[in-house]
Amino acid sequence: MKLKNKKLYLIILTFIFVVIVTYAFLVTKIEAPNVPPEILAQQKIEEQNKVANEETYTIINRSTIAPTNILNKNKIVLLTIDDGPSSRTIQIIDILKKHNAKAIFFINGMHDSANIGVIEQTAKEGFAVGNHTWDHLNLKKEKDVTIIEKEINKNGELINKLTGAFPRFFRAPYGESNTYIRKLVKDSGMIFMDWSGAAKDWEKSTVEKDIFISNVTSNLHSGSIILIHEHPWSVANLDALLTTLESDGYTYVDPKNIIE
Repeated sequence: MKLKNKKLYLIILTFIFVVIVTYAFLVTKIEAPNVPPEILAQQKIEEQNKVANEETYTIINRSTIAPTNILNKNKIVLLTIDDGPSSRTIQIIDILKKHNAKAIFFINGMHDSANIGVIEQTAKEGFAVGNHTWDHLNLKKEKDVTIIEKEINKNGELINKLTGAFPRFFRAPYGESNTYIRKLVKDSGMIFMDWSGAAKDWEKSTVEKDIFISNVTSNLHSGSIILIHEHPWSVANLDALLTTLESDGYTYVDPKNIIE
């Protein structure tokens, strides 16, 4: 009987020893590794970049973009390109990609037949395709609501057909709208957008690079929504404009991070 008790006692001691050793091993395994400071610093930067990449933005008063996180103090702008597609759209995309910049391309459906495949390519390259009406009609001057609805809906249907998604953003031609138009756009599930800064490239003087750039920078502020068109001189001056914006510390908002 005593022998059996002794064996039981040894078994219990062995079990306790195994538990203690296993616990000690696990504690050693989960202790924080001795990571060099430079690695920790890099990890912190990567984590900050990850957070920054997840920032979301909202449109205020149709003309300013603002981060939803009030702690985000980055200098930001939103680039918008109007009146495509055109033979110059892909050139613009290449320039934007060079600067790692995103933009909304507000298109008119009437240009699609002369530029087959451009709208699809714009979306495939990761750029937002916005609704700028079919014929670039001044909606505010149009009295027939059926025509207004057709201008918006026909363009939206084209964008959906070519890109696989209805547009999230709408801009009225000439910036002309009214309460009815804005409600119609909202009810269609789109975000209405004007602008707060422009290259004014409808003016002949903007062929000059310095004038083109100064038109944007003279009233520039963080949150500016910048309007540019697909004119030849706009394409020629776009690279210089983006270089100037970056030298002033501005970064570009990706439209996919814009929420209601």
